[in-house]
Amino acid sequence: MKLKALYHSHTVMANYPELESYLRKRLEWEFQQGKVDFRHVRNVVSSPRLESYTVRCFSHPGLKMAGDSYLSLHTMVADGYRKTYALSMADWLQINGAVEKVDWCKPFETAVMNIQIWPFAPSELDEFAMAVAVALSFTRTELMAESRVSLSLDELMTGWGYSVDDF
Repeated sequence: MKLKALYHSHTVMANYPELESYLRKRLEWEFQQGKVDFRHVRNVVSSPRLESYTVRCFSHPGLKMAGDSYLSLHTMVADGYRKTYALSMADWLQINGAVEKVDWCKPFETAVMNIQIWPFAPSELDEFAMAVAVALSFTRTELMAESRVSLSLDELMTGWGYSVDDF
């Protein structure tokens, strides 16, 4: 019994090898009950979002759609007025000095974008792990402020057997 308690006591990141299989095993009892409340995933997998910035638009091979922008590609939600991307911390540390951070801009300013810094390269994630990472990258405050995001996350995760109703 001690081993099982130890197994359930740690969290992993979205880049954990074979994340989907791992969660199926880890949440086996919950899956037997039906759709799994995504809050269980939040208890098992850490949010990848370490830092967030609004920056002048730039291009980098490590950038990958995240946040609302990712949801707009995979669900019926419309993208926000500013594109959101994720970038690994390693890549960010290499370019940080050359990227212009923006403290304030007009609401519909097209020359800026949002960037989330993740501890791993988002491009290395498979489809499931990326969906989980994006879902977990939203803070509870962001989810409460924007109900359309929770609805889109539910639409995104339902195919894998998760429910995001009260995330």
